[in-house]
Amino acid sequence: MTTVPSASQWGSPTASRRALLIHGLNSSSHTFHRVASALAAKGYLVIAPNLLGHALRKPGVDFQVQTLADDLLPYLQTAEYDIVIGHSMGGLVVLSLLKYLPKTKPTSVVLIDTALEITAEEMVDWRVKFSGDVRNNPTAEDYMALNPLWTRGDAIWKVLGTQIGRSTNSDDHIDDNVPWSFSHLFADRPAAAALTVLIEDPRFNGALKPETVAKLKDVRAVIVPNASHWIQYEFPEVIVEEALRNIEE
Repeated sequence: MTTVPSASQWGSPTASRRALLIHGLNSSSHTFHRVASALAAKGYLVIAPNLLGHALRKPGVDFQVQTLADDLLPYLQTAEYDIVIGHSMGGLVVLSLLKYLPKTKPTSVVLIDTALEITAEEMVDWRVKFSGDVRNNPTAEDYMALNPLWTRGDAIWKVLGTQIGRSTNSDDHIDDNVPWSFSHLFADRPAAAALTVLIEDPRFNGALKPETVAKLKDVRAVIVPNASHWIQYEFPEVIVEEALRNIEE
């Protein structure tokens, strides 16, 4: 019998359509609470696993993205999904799972502001930023003050995702994924999969650069105006719209 990792679930178990949502670093499955609720309302059974080393789950044998992806293989072995979405590092996990998606069944794949290439020099600064939440221990009120588009629920889930994870999560995942270079994984996409990459507003100088996505073949790039890295909190409707667009086209 195949055992699947812990996950959150929205929608009816008897729904004919399925969506798999994968969270990012220092987060949890509930980062997708608004996206998942919207998809469930449209008739989807939504499954959002918790990654190894997150949400009280113990780490795997290492912190490599492929190890995180391999842990989620039971989900793809027991069901097929119409939609697969990944945020941030969760998008890298999705890329690592592309080779396991159905070859002929259409699948809508959406990556949410996933940093594909970070140089060693850039990573020095990003390491500080990634681990800042753990060091500074911001409250829900702090997050809401910094992010006016977030609801209180968004802020609470962000706090919980950080606090119930391991204090060294950021450094461990960075150290085990050197060099941080994942664009080559797009080559594993099955022909039947349609792939969209959502990018935060370039004014915020995020890790994912539009020019990086522009180099990829047959990938739809969408810059989301006024969005930070946390597009699922600020503009969940954009994620749902793009996911469904690939299904309907």
